[in-house]
Amino acid sequence: MFEPIRCTAELSQSPTSFKPLLQQYLVSRNQGLVPTNERTVMILTSKVAQKSYGTEKRFLCPPPTTLLTGADWWSHEQQASRATPAKLTIQISGEATSQTGVLEWHNQQGALLDSAASMAATACVLGETQTISGKCVSKQLHINDADEKRKRVEVLVKIQLGNGLILGTLASKGIKVISKPSKKRQSAKNMDLCIHHGTTISLFNRIRSQTVSTKYLGVSRNNQPTNGLPVADTNGTCFVARTGQWDPFVVWIVDTQHQSTEPHNTKDQLNQSMKNKYSPPPPAIALKAKGGPIAIHYNQPVVLQCVSTGLVSPVMVIRKVDRGSMALGGSRIDRSNGNGNGSGSGSGGGIGGGGECGDEVLGDPVSQLHKIAFQIVQDPSAHSTNSNNNISQPFLLSTSSWNLPNSCQPVSYLACLNDAVGMHRTTSTRTLHKPEAPKRPVEPSRRNSATAQDLSLDGSCWTEDVSDAAVWTIVGTDCASYTFWTPDIARTQSGLAHFPIINNLTMSSTTSCNGDLLTLTGEHITRDLKVWFGDIEAKTDYQSRESIRCVVPDTHILETSLATTIDEELVIDGSIGPNRRLPLLLVRNDGLVYQTDFFHTF
Repeated sequence: MFEPIRCTAELSQSPTSFKPLLQQYLVSRNQGLVPTNERTVMILTSKVAQKSYGTEKRFLCPPPTTLLTGADWWSHEQQASRATPAKLTIQISGEATSQTGVLEWHNQQGALLDSAASMAATACVLGETQTISGKCVSKQLHINDADEKRKRVEVLVKIQLGNGLILGTLASKGIKVISKPSKKRQSAKNMDLCIHHGTTISLFNRIRSQTVSTKYLGVSRNNQPTNGLPVADTNGTCFVARTGQWDPFVVWIVDTQHQSTEPHNTKDQLNQSMKNKYSPPPPAIALKAKGGPIAIHYNQPVVLQCVSTGLVSPVMVIRKVDRGSMALGGSRIDRSNGNGNGSGSGSGGGIGGGGECGDEVLGDPVSQLHKIAFQIVQDPSAHSTNSNNNISQPFLLSTSSWNLPNSCQPVSYLACLNDAVGMHRTTSTRTLHKPEAPKRPVEPSRRNSATAQDLSLDGSCWTEDVSDAAVWTIVGTDCASYTFWTPDIARTQSGLAHFPIINNLTMSSTTSCNGDLLTLTGEHITRDLKVWFGDIEAKTDYQSRESIRCVVPDTHILETSLATTIDEELVIDGSIGPNRRLPLLLVRNDGLVYQTDFFHTF
């Protein structure tokens, strides 16, 4: 039987005084404003990392990055020169050593505050805190080999406020520990080692394997140099290469066959987007995904979308790189045998063939920390399999089983050119890749026109030199985000303790109480938490450290909330909105409000 827990402590404000403050906070959030006293900590990491052996130090690539946004990261002082910022201590779980985080501070316009005086003056004006953000890039973190059984680690960020209060220690998402990048062909269902459609990645270029020359793909803003490759923007924003910081990108498979008008915000995609709420809406040319994750395969057309700006790259074909800077590609599909889709149900999500013109067999799934190259599609319309406009066939090499696919001229690749990113044009012609007898059967969906005896070990058909500048290492990334608010930050004297994380919701009907039951499962759930639907408190029952349960308030009560937002394109039970939704919050008995990544829709 459902019996709400009676908390031993009450809100520091009475419920009648707390609710208006919470309403004001949520309304300001809905209006796109930065609410007073709200703070967010984001920890960006790679999904996999190599272990260091002996005395070597294989630093994590990309380096874990901590972002502090919102207000109150500096202490309140009447004199700005006395204000002090928050301090970070960074370490990897299981490691004995730690390092002090070096924070760069930016104002509300994104400009770097390059001196202590300008930081303090911006942070505190007559004692009133302004919104500035901090970024900490931890470049020298590595995983030692002391514990051979350690398969996953976390980056731990200890935060101390400027007034000396230890806010708490927050953890990144789990990082899979590997000894070296796998050379085995990955299964498309391998979530840890495959790169998937609609997930975030980092790309870095490293000349002659020297770590000091590592440069990360990023996007410049309007107040930064704009001598790189332009993306889909008219304000000078472009790709750049940086040694000191990196940008996460969402990688999307390009839909080359269907011009569907179906909205991207299907229920499946909405649930997926909740896992990374900071990703921008997908571009129109992205494959409309349904069901489970779709692994990206070599030779597929893709686009990169910057998470922070939302800008989209040109259409590019992702190529496998082997033996230094040699890009590999697949055979032309023989459509006369009726098997011209280029991929089967297990190797491409059912979309068309790969290559520049959609006539190329797909390769293996793209794997973590593999060397890749991005061939820029000069004419995206060349993907139409019903037209050969602007398509040349300069490569006449073929065998009885293979034909080189069509290609648009010139052949160019995304390349790191000093600090800029541009297009590198190849100078050599494509040559047939010498086949080797496979050691294991080849799946029928990848044979197409070639036989099992003709395919090389990796399914490649041709090769060309793209130069070291066009070779990138790809790795999936993750973001752990923590957002919290309190009506009076001075009252939060106990820090965050363990930040409660909600991973899943389960709705169930019951006759024993008035309304449906909602169960929230996750981590670090405590007895002093209550569930709120926006500014409406729910009857709450603590279950365990991993579970909390509440009664869903009646719809007529939810309709009175001032924090309701309307989602015009949200799909529920097959019908498109408008639909109303409220954020699900966890409120501690001292008034500290924890944001979750979930909403209740009604």
